[in-house]
Amino acid sequence: MGAAIKNIDCTPIAASMMEIHLAEEPIDLTGYQGVLITSKNAIRALDKVSEEKEFPIFCVGPQSRKAAEELGYTNVKNSFGGYKNLPIFLARETDKAAGPFLFLHGGNIAGSPVQDLGKAGFKIVSRRVYSAGAITTLSDEVKAEFEKTSPPEFVTFMSIRTYKLFRDVMESHGLLPKLKDCIAVCISPAVADFAREIRWKKVYSTDDMSGPSIVKKISEIKKATEAAS
Repeated sequence: MGAAIKNIDCTPIAASMMEIHLAEEPIDLTGYQGVLITSKNAIRALDKVSEEKEFPIFCVGPQSRKAAEELGYTNVKNSFGGYKNLPIFLARETDKAAGPFLFLHGGNIAGSPVQDLGKAGFKIVSRRVYSAGAITTLSDEVKAEFEKTSPPEFVTFMSIRTYKLFRDVMESHGLLPKLKDCIAVCISPAVADFAREIRWKKVYSTDDMSGPSIVKKISEIKKATEAAS
């Protein structure tokens, strides 16, 4: 996404909010009709311990699908609308009687997808395959940018958890007031709702929950601002 950001005349600054640790245990796919994933870290964890590239992968959102395809998986489909749309998505794409699904995740799950799918008649086996530890401090580069008189114009969030971690670390550095001069661009309305708990210049969400949509939204905001000036 960094290259795309540069193409709309913005300078990207990466600030990871978590340290990811992938599990080492083998994953046996025997008996499952498909794998459910909700993040690129889940597919990275599978890829680390399995060489099977044709097994059906069902993703929540296009970002997870893109990550799977970039790793060489060839039988990948994605839902839209987040976890709430999963039962409808799987009912359309699969047969409940064909066997259980293996749900790979990092332990911090938004909503209740396993219970929701169970109520819809699907058998789901849940397995934690990675952990994400929160960072406790910003890098010197990122901290310096927010300490400037004019902080970064845009701050993007790809999940509720990363927003919360960013909020907490900014507060620990005494930099939370700086966000009143920044625009938050969130990957979904749900993330945007959480972001609005603190003061921003503006808060926006994307149309289709994807990285390219984040870039598109920033471009639209910049063009609207220029037209109004």
